[in-house]
Amino acid sequence: MGTVARTAVVAGTATVAVKATSSMMGGGQKKQAEAQQNQDIAQLQAQQDALAQQQAAAQAAPAAAPEAAAGSGLDDQLIQIQKLSAMKDQGVLTDEEFAAKKAQILGI
Repeated sequence: MGTVARTAVVAGTATVAVKATSSMMGGGQKKQAEAQQNQDIAQLQAQQDALAQQQAAAQAAPAAAPEAAAGSGLDDQLIQIQKLSAMKDQGVLTDEEFAAKKAQILGI
């Protein structure tokens, strides 16, 4: 069952329950029950709105993923070269080894 349908069922059930209860109560209790019902419905509406925003954000996120993936290859190359540079600075790689590996990463 979808979120909207579930919220409608819960709100409908709350309405029926409050009406049944309030018909058995006096005037003051009836108003209090109606106020509680209105508060419950407002809370359910806020939850429904929050879920709708989350769903919209989740649907928008995959659309942005291909753009990030397109740049990630270049980012990966940059990270690899930075790691190699650090290894060269530490003396693990010679200048020649660094240059050869860098050319391999860049496809030169």
